[in-house]
Amino acid sequence: MSKAKLAALAAALFVTVGSTASAQSAKVAAHPTRAKLIAWCKSHPDATADCKEVRSDRREVRNDRKELRADRREIRSDIKAGDKAEAKSDRRDLKSDRRDLRQDRKETRRDARDTWKDARR
Repeated sequence: MSKAKLAALAAALFVTVGSTASAQSAKVAAHPTRAKLIAWCKSHPDATADCKEVRSDRREVRNDRKELRADRREIRSDIKAGDKAEAKSDRRDLKSDRRDLRQDRKETRRDARDTWKDARR
């Protein structure tokens, strides 16, 4: 590739990255900050239940992640020990825990979205 083509490619990439960064900063500015949401949660009388619900959902997600890590450790130890049947049952547990994690994440996102919508009103 010639030097002129490389220079043109580099210039095009530079312009693309710059326009993407400015578009992202515009999106962030239109959105209320986390600090504003926290202040709203503390000051608004109807917000306490919503905010508590979001916090409890996030706690459930963290607990689900801990369970997943424990399940993966159990599977690795069963494979090392050569217990195929036990590893298979642990995989089933892992699959159900992953399903629970997905559901909890959806609930958390939904509740957080509702809280953000209420904060904008």
